Amino acid sequence: MDMSKPWISIWLRTRETIRESLSETPRLTKMVLVALFGIVFGYDMAVSQELGDKYSLGLILWGSPLTGILNAFIYWLVISWLVYWIGSRLFNGDGDWEETRTAMAWAGVPFIAKLILWIPQWLLFGKDNFTTETPLLDTSVGLSVLFWLFGLLDLILTIWYFVVLSKSIGEVHGISSILGFGIVMLSYLAVILVLVMISLVTFGLLMG
Repeated sequence: MDMSKPWISIWLRTRETIRESLSETPRLTKMVLVALFGIVFGYDMAVSQELGDKYSLGLILWGSPLTGILNAFIYWLVISWLVYWIGSRLFNGDGDWEETRTAMAWAGVPFIAKLILWIPQWLLFGKDNFTTETPLLDTSVGLSVLFWLFGLLDLILTIWYFVVLSKSIGEVHGISSILGFGIVMLSYLAVILVLVMISLVTFGLLMG
């Protein structure tokens, strides 16, 4: 299989692409996919946490990708294991952990595509991307419209990522995309519950 094909076919021919990629994706390719996912994830987190209020633009541009890549590999390993375990134990899925990791790596392509949006956003909006106050945007209607347009495109790509992810998990486990989406949501819920329990235990120890 031409390894340049999955980057395109994954968008609309998800199940076929995953089916072909499961046995033909080198480990390095998966590492690259996860790393690229992490770069975007790092910038998204910088936006949601408004890091521009605390740090310089240069530090955000270089530091966020590094943190994001580390978090992406943790996310990839943990969520893929949960998706594998929940899918196989609760939904009688067929996929193993390695196949699930491969599917999740390729499913990140729509999310990775947001890198294309980030380049003009850096040039147009600068630090306003990452701050609570947006003095540059406040002085330009044109830039404000572009900012919201980029935000809309970002949302569309994020939604499509979950569509592709659900289809990919469905293909790996031999189930419907709807059930694939359910497995992904249950995996996220499991992580949230564990984090809440850790927080409660930590709080209890500190208060005790």
